[in-house]
Amino acid sequence: MAERSKDQMLWREEVANKPKHWVRAVTACNSRCLFCLDSDTPRNVYLDEADIKREIDRGIDELGAEKIIISGGEATLHPKFVDLVRYAKERGYDRVQTVTNGYRFAEKAFYLDSVNAGLGEITFSLHGHTAELHDHLTGTPDAFRRLVKGMVRALRDGRVIVNVDV
Repeated sequence: MAERSKDQMLWREEVANKPKHWVRAVTACNSRCLFCLDSDTPRNVYLDEADIKREIDRGIDELGAEKIIISGGEATLHPKFVDLVRYAKERGYDRVQTVTNGYRFAEKAFYLDSVNAGLGEITFSLHGHTAELHDHLTGTPDAFRRLVKGMVRALRDGRVIVNVDV
Protein backbone atom coordinates (compact mmCIF):
# COMPACT_ATOMS: atom_id res chain seq x y z
CA MET A 1 0.00 0.00 0.00
CA ALA A 2 2.81 2.44 0.86
CA GLU A 3 4.50 1.72 -2.49
CA ARG A 4 1.24 2.46 -4.34
CA SER A 5 0.83 5.76 -2.48
CA LYS A 6 4.41 6.72 -3.32
CA ASP A 7 3.86 5.88 -7.00
CA GLN A 8 0.64 7.93 -7.06
CA MET A 9 2.40 10.91 -5.47
CA LEU A 10 5.25 10.77 -8.00
CA TRP A 11 2.79 10.46 -10.89
CA ARG A 12 0.75 13.43 -9.64
CA GLU A 13 3.89 15.53 -9.29
CA GLU A 14 4.98 14.62 -12.83
CA VAL A 15 1.55 15.60 -14.19
CA ALA A 16 1.58 18.87 -12.23
CA ASN A 17 4.93 19.91 -13.69
CA LYS A 18 4.11 19.35 -17.38
CA PRO A 19 4.15 22.42 -19.67
CA LYS A 20 0.66 23.92 -19.48
CA HIS A 21 -1.54 26.29 -21.44
CA TRP A 22 -4.38 28.34 -19.92
CA VAL A 23 -7.46 29.00 -22.06
CA ARG A 24 -10.23 31.28 -20.83
CA ALA A 25 -13.64 30.15 -22.05
CA VAL A 26 -15.92 32.64 -20.27
CA THR A 27 -16.01 35.61 -17.96
CA ALA A 28 -19.42 34.43 -16.75
CA CYS A 29 -19.66 33.18 -13.19
CA ASN A 30 -22.43 31.85 -10.99
CA SER A 31 -20.80 33.15 -7.79
CA ARG A 32 -20.41 36.71 -6.55
CA CYS A 33 -17.20 36.42 -4.53
CA LEU A 34 -16.39 39.40 -2.32
CA PHE A 35 -12.71 39.15 -3.33
CA CYS A 36 -13.16 38.48 -7.07
CA LEU A 37 -10.14 39.52 -9.12
CA ASP A 38 -12.37 39.81 -12.20
CA SER A 39 -14.99 42.08 -10.64
CA ASP A 40 -14.12 44.83 -13.15
CA THR A 41 -14.32 42.44 -16.11
CA PRO A 42 -17.56 42.44 -18.12
CA ARG A 43 -19.73 39.58 -16.84
CA ASN A 44 -21.49 36.94 -18.85
CA VAL A 45 -19.13 36.87 -21.82
CA TYR A 46 -18.95 33.46 -23.47
CA LEU A 47 -16.05 33.27 -25.87
CA ASP A 48 -16.80 31.88 -29.32
CA GLU A 49 -16.21 28.13 -29.60
CA ALA A 50 -14.10 28.56 -32.76
CA ASP A 51 -11.87 31.13 -31.02
CA ILE A 52 -11.41 28.85 -28.02
CA LYS A 53 -10.52 25.93 -30.31
CA ARG A 54 -7.93 28.08 -32.07
CA GLU A 55 -6.40 28.85 -28.67
CA ILE A 56 -6.46 25.14 -27.77
CA ASP A 57 -4.67 24.44 -31.06
CA ARG A 58 -2.09 27.16 -30.37
CA GLY A 59 -1.17 25.54 -27.07
CA ILE A 60 -0.24 22.29 -28.80
CA ASP A 61 1.05 23.60 -32.13
CA GLU A 62 3.03 26.67 -31.07
CA LEU A 63 3.72 26.29 -27.36
CA GLY A 64 4.19 22.53 -27.07
CA ALA A 65 1.95 22.35 -24.01
CA GLU A 66 1.09 18.91 -22.68
CA LYS A 67 -1.57 20.10 -20.26
CA ILE A 68 -4.41 22.55 -20.77
CA ILE A 69 -6.43 24.38 -18.14
CA ILE A 70 -9.85 25.54 -19.32
CA SER A 71 -10.77 28.42 -17.05
CA GLY A 72 -13.06 31.40 -16.66
CA GLY A 73 -14.93 33.03 -14.85
CA GLU A 74 -16.60 29.68 -14.34
CA ALA A 75 -15.65 27.63 -17.39
CA THR A 76 -18.26 24.95 -16.74
CA LEU A 77 -20.95 27.51 -17.62
CA HIS A 78 -19.82 27.56 -21.25
CA PRO A 79 -22.53 25.71 -23.21
CA LYS A 80 -19.80 23.82 -25.11
CA PHE A 81 -17.62 23.00 -22.07
CA VAL A 82 -17.81 19.22 -22.55
CA ASP A 83 -17.14 19.59 -26.29
CA LEU A 84 -14.11 21.79 -25.54
CA VAL A 85 -12.75 19.19 -23.12
CA ARG A 86 -13.21 16.48 -25.76
CA TYR A 87 -11.58 18.64 -28.44
CA ALA A 88 -8.55 19.37 -26.24
CA LYS A 89 -8.12 15.67 -25.47
CA GLU A 90 -8.47 14.74 -29.15
CA ARG A 91 -5.86 17.36 -30.06
CA GLY A 92 -3.37 15.45 -27.94
CA TYR A 93 -3.15 17.11 -24.55
CA ASP A 94 -2.03 14.58 -21.94
CA ARG A 95 -4.11 16.28 -19.27
CA VAL A 96 -7.21 18.47 -19.47
CA GLN A 97 -7.95 20.43 -16.29
CA THR A 98 -10.43 23.02 -15.11
CA VAL A 99 -10.57 25.37 -12.13
CA THR A 100 -14.08 25.56 -10.74
CA ASN A 101 -16.43 26.49 -7.94
CA GLY A 102 -17.69 22.92 -8.33
CA TYR A 103 -21.41 23.59 -8.63
CA ARG A 104 -21.86 21.89 -12.01
CA PHE A 105 -19.94 18.81 -10.86
CA ALA A 106 -22.61 18.26 -8.20
CA GLU A 107 -24.77 17.26 -11.20
CA LYS A 108 -23.97 13.60 -11.86
CA ALA A 109 -24.67 13.72 -15.61
CA PHE A 110 -22.50 16.81 -16.15
CA TYR A 111 -19.65 15.29 -14.12
CA LEU A 112 -19.78 12.00 -16.04
CA ASP A 113 -20.04 13.74 -19.43
CA SER A 114 -16.99 15.89 -18.59
CA VAL A 115 -14.85 13.01 -17.36
CA ASN A 116 -15.88 10.73 -20.22
CA ALA A 117 -14.93 13.53 -22.65
CA GLY A 118 -11.40 13.57 -21.19
CA LEU A 119 -11.39 15.86 -18.17
CA GLY A 120 -8.60 14.49 -16.00
CA GLU A 121 -8.05 17.08 -13.30
CA ILE A 122 -10.35 19.37 -11.35
CA THR A 123 -9.24 22.18 -9.08
CA PHE A 124 -12.03 23.13 -6.70
CA SER A 125 -11.98 26.61 -5.15
CA LEU A 126 -12.79 26.40 -1.43
CA HIS A 127 -13.05 29.73 0.39
CA GLY A 128 -14.06 28.80 3.91
CA HIS A 129 -13.93 25.91 6.34
CA THR A 130 -17.64 26.19 7.12
CA ALA A 131 -20.69 26.48 4.91
CA GLU A 132 -21.56 29.81 6.50
CA LEU A 133 -18.14 31.35 5.79
CA HIS A 134 -17.79 29.90 2.29
CA ASP A 135 -21.29 31.00 1.26
CA HIS A 136 -20.68 34.48 2.68
CA LEU A 137 -17.36 34.91 0.85
CA THR A 138 -18.76 33.63 -2.43
CA GLY A 139 -21.93 35.67 -2.07
CA THR A 140 -23.82 32.53 -3.05
CA PRO A 141 -26.30 30.63 -0.87
CA ASP A 142 -25.76 26.85 -0.83
CA ALA A 143 -22.36 27.20 -2.54
CA PHE A 144 -20.47 25.13 0.04
CA ARG A 145 -22.89 22.20 -0.15
CA ARG A 146 -22.75 22.09 -3.95
CA LEU A 147 -18.95 22.38 -4.01
CA VAL A 148 -18.55 19.56 -1.48
CA LYS A 149 -21.03 17.39 -3.38
CA GLY A 150 -19.06 17.84 -6.61
CA MET A 151 -15.74 17.25 -4.87
CA VAL A 152 -16.95 14.10 -3.13
CA ARG A 153 -18.35 12.81 -6.44
CA ALA A 154 -14.95 13.27 -8.08
CA LEU A 155 -13.05 11.71 -5.17
CA ARG A 156 -15.33 8.68 -5.02
CA ASP A 157 -15.17 8.20 -8.78
CA GLY A 158 -11.38 8.19 -8.63
CA ARG A 159 -10.72 8.90 -12.32
CA VAL A 160 -9.59 12.50 -11.94
CA ILE A 161 -6.93 14.29 -9.96
CA VAL A 162 -8.66 16.49 -7.40
CA ASN A 163 -6.99 19.66 -6.16
CA VAL A 164 -8.35 22.23 -3.75
CA ASP A 165 -7.40 25.91 -3.86
CA VAL A 166 -7.99 27.53 -0.49
